[in-house]
Amino acid sequence: MSESTRTLRQKVYQEFKEFLIIAFYLWVVFGLLLLYRSVVLNNEHISALAKGLALINALALGKIMLVARALRLGDWFADAPLIYPTLVKSALFSVVLALFKVFEEVAVGIYHHRTFQQSIADLAGGTLAGILTLTFLLFVMLIPFVGTTELQRVLGEGRLSGYFFHSRPPENR
Repeated sequence: MSESTRTLRQKVYQEFKEFLIIAFYLWVVFGLLLLYRSVVLNNEHISALAKGLALINALALGKIMLVARALRLGDWFADAPLIYPTLVKSALFSVVLALFKVFEEVAVGIYHHRTFQQSIADLAGGTLAGILTLTFLLFVMLIPFVGTTELQRVLGEGRLSGYFFHSRPPENR
């Protein structure tokens, strides 16, 4: 079905489905980063608050990523081999997500009357090197997600999920 013939309800449903997929992927990524951090720091457990914040961050940043996709961020390589739009979009999305995360921390810090440095202290150590490292980790972790969405775009709606989740006819095995 073409974009112009979809009803508003169908468009909302599709956007919501994409949002849930993005948020779930980000939640898994943030959860793994949280787990890794607890192992490195030799913490015995991850608090429920930290798990909840990871989910809230995934939902908020999932919406940011959906808006960036709607703004066609990185679409100028759409006709190039898939590696180019995959890497460009992964890089752009990771920068956008990192900037919004810094912005979020600073906004909360301003509300609590903290300085910029105090606000971002918990975000990747509060240093430029830490924030750049976190951005690079996001970039690498977004490559499979963006690559999958780019492959879905090229194959056509529903085809990639069909290959993953439905049996193939015997002649295609």
